[in-house]
Amino acid sequence: MTMKSRHPARAAVPYLADGPRAGPWPEPPATTEELLRHIEALGQRVSGHVAFMCAVDTLAGTSDEAKEKAVAVFHERLAGLERELSRVRNNLARR
Repeated sequence: MTMKSRHPARAAVPYLADGPRAGPWPEPPATTEELLRHIEALGQRVSGHVAFMCAVDTLAGTSDEAKEKAVAVFHERLAGLERELSRVRNNLARR
C-alpha cells in the first residue's frame, strides 16, 4: 500500500550552483589567498541563506508557527555570528 504525503512537494531551492564552492573543501586552505576565497564563498552562501529566510512567507505547506520559530532561531544565530565576526575585525583593527 502506498502512503501519500500530507504536504505537497516543495521546489528545490537553487544553491550557488554557479558560484564558488563554499565547502566542505577537500583540503584546508594553505594560503591567505585561499582563505580569502573561501571566506568570500562562505559569505555568498550566507547571503543565500538570508535571502531564503527573507522569503519564508512564500513557503507553501509550512505552518506559520514553524516559520516564526525558524526566523527567530535564524535571527538569534546570525546576530551571534555577527558579534563574533565584529570582535575579530575590531581586534585586527587595534593591532
